[in-house]
Amino acid sequence: MIEVKNADFCYGKRKVIESASINARDGEILAILGSNGAGKSTLLKVMSGWLKASSGSVSYNGVNISDIPERQLSQIRSVLEQECNVAFDYTVGETVQLSLYASSYSNVGERVSSALSEVGLEGFEKRKYSELSGGEKRRVQLARALCQLGIGKERIGKSLLLDEPSAGLDPANANAAMSAAMRAARDGASVVAILHDPNLACRCASRIVLMKNGKILAEDLPEKIMAAGILSETYSSPCEVFETHLGKFCTFPPRSGKI
Repeated sequence: MIEVKNADFCYGKRKVIESASINARDGEILAILGSNGAGKSTLLKVMSGWLKASSGSVSYNGVNISDIPERQLSQIRSVLEQECNVAFDYTVGETVQLSLYASSYSNVGERVSSALSEVGLEGFEKRKYSELSGGEKRRVQLARALCQLGIGKERIGKSLLLDEPSAGLDPANANAAMSAAMRAARDGASVVAILHDPNLACRCASRIVLMKNGKILAEDLPEKIMAAGILSETYSSPCEVFETHLGKFCTFPPRSGKI
């Protein structure tokens, strides 16, 4: 479980996160939505420990993050960044193994194969990472994060932080990426995912947090967040919500009514 209490973060004199309090429980996906510049990625970096909150606290399983040694933290928390760079010409298998740098496991090959299978890249171990498409590279990076969590029950009590896991993916692979995140949650991990698509969040998340101007605007169940009023306020743009046989669906029509 991850818990953030009254966290602030500033870049110089500019406050980017203000009084943020959220928690991600074991076995669930917490989706964070908001417009560009709302502070979502900064909040995730504070949650991961890559940025230190100016005030407030972040804790993992009841322990303040500042009291957790870096090596131990890497064993209970994995992160998918918004942008990931691999400097050398690794194979896909070697790239995924980079997530295990701080640990020693006897079943590395099994972990790598399992993680690649979860993101639909079975048999890619020997492929050159540099020769992959952008979407394939994104899925390899997701596999890195999943591999770090382990397999099955090894994921209980651990946390997976995802910054736009569906970015650059076609609809089928975006759904596959979120299915992998949902599987991690079912295995017992607490999952936090920054998403841009409210419809995808509604299908996958246990709870949804809305952010605006560095503040938590709302937090609730997906069916309650999927409302035209609060989504219009979040994105500063008119939103329409429709009831379908599959549930609620939202869209943001052009202000002029034309494309």
